Amino acid sequence: MGKPDRKTFVDRSNRLIAHIRSSLANGTYKVGDYLPSEVALAERFELSKNSVRAAMGTLVEEGLIRKVPRVGTQVAAVGRPNALRIGVYPSLYADAMMRELLASYRAEHPEVDVEAVTLPYSNPESIRQLLAYGVLDVVLLNNLDYLYFKDNGLLGLLELYPPEEAAFPFLNKLFAEATQPTRVRLRPFVFSPVILCYNRDHFREAGAFEPDGGWTWDDLRQASRKLAQANRYGLFFHLSSTNRWPIFLLQHGVSFDREGGLPSPKPLEGLEALRSVRELVHEDGLFPLMLSFGLHDVELLFKQGKASVILTTYYRLNELADAEFAFDVAQLPRSRNGRGDTLLLCTGVGVSASTARKEEAERLAAHLLSRQAAETIRRGTFTLPADKRAADEAAPERACAPRRFEAYREIVPNYATYDELGLSVQEIETFGKCLEQYFSKLVDEEGLLELFRSQANEGKPSPPR
Repeated sequence: MGKPDRKTFVDRSNRLIAHIRSSLANGTYKVGDYLPSEVALAERFELSKNSVRAAMGTLVEEGLIRKVPRVGTQVAAVGRPNALRIGVYPSLYADAMMRELLASYRAEHPEVDVEAVTLPYSNPESIRQLLAYGVLDVVLLNNLDYLYFKDNGLLGLLELYPPEEAAFPFLNKLFAEATQPTRVRLRPFVFSPVILCYNRDHFREAGAFEPDGGWTWDDLRQASRKLAQANRYGLFFHLSSTNRWPIFLLQHGVSFDREGGLPSPKPLEGLEALRSVRELVHEDGLFPLMLSFGLHDVELLFKQGKASVILTTYYRLNELADAEFAFDVAQLPRSRNGRGDTLLLCTGVGVSASTARKEEAERLAAHLLSRQAAETIRRGTFTLPADKRAADEAAPERACAPRRFEAYREIVPNYATYDELGLSVQEIETFGKCLEQYFSKLVDEEGLLELFRSQANEGKPSPPR
């Protein structure tokens, strides 16, 4: 028998992780119990010890298990047997006041035991497992992970509902069911476009005009030259982030089709948009070209006064709530062809189609989607609730709120989404990783495309089970 390929190992690792998660949820393993040895798990799931160790590392990061030196792997946390479980991304506690919203629900329904389950980022397959194995009753899912569910025929894991009448129409459209356009699998909860954020003091000191709706990337480059100083860069954003690089292709109308089974960008010359970005970030003093920076270092450097302009979101503005200087927001610059597309990010509320507690799950979902919850989010954060009236009328209780906070309303026609790229979620992630070599000038556009096709073909996942 030949050696199993990489896809087989990934599938077996996912089955191991799913098995342990479901065993924790159904009470097979309790807090303090020790799991079978790595050798036993390797034999059962036909994996190497290193593969088992890597899979267990995922569960360690989630806080479900812990390694006890020279003893074994111990259960650190399990789901409460009769709890109503909701899957929550960690960032939503700060960005959407989830602790407060769940606390208010518990106060109104003290008879219901609600347990929040932490969702992993950039791992929709793990979220699928949590739904498929009945671990979750309610889930908060972002539109990139939703695209994974849609592309892999997994939307049946979520209940169908009428669109939220109070939500922005473009957000309901984002989650519309293809075969039943009057129904949605997710109901919009919070959203944000990608925007510019800039230090007003830096612009004033440099004698530079603040961004306006007519700005191009060339205008931003010229302003960044004035803004850059010793120990301060003019511009910063995370180059290979899946929430950033797609913008440059979308502004040039680039979409990938399947030529010979491999993803091919159309128009091909649209990739030149990436070349202009590379030239910008390599200009001396304008951009801190260190790919080792993390996703959240952008706002940190901005708050420290080490960057004058950043690409960010309304979610990430919450990191600037205690900034000691005046900052403002603006729409993204336009491309040379005049397009001002920006990427729309949104998280919706879904109810598991297999939950045994449908009435309670729907009640929790309705609480999160209520006007009261939307106003709580709007007044307590910079995050935009999906409820249109609350987003437009409830004022944030922040003294440092940007003067042009409502820029999101003016740029609605420029909102674009991941699916316009014509790539799967895994291909989007792969392309972003390949861009690290491109932006480091290790490959040109042709080499980028060749590298992407090679890695995309190699990393095709097995169909979800």
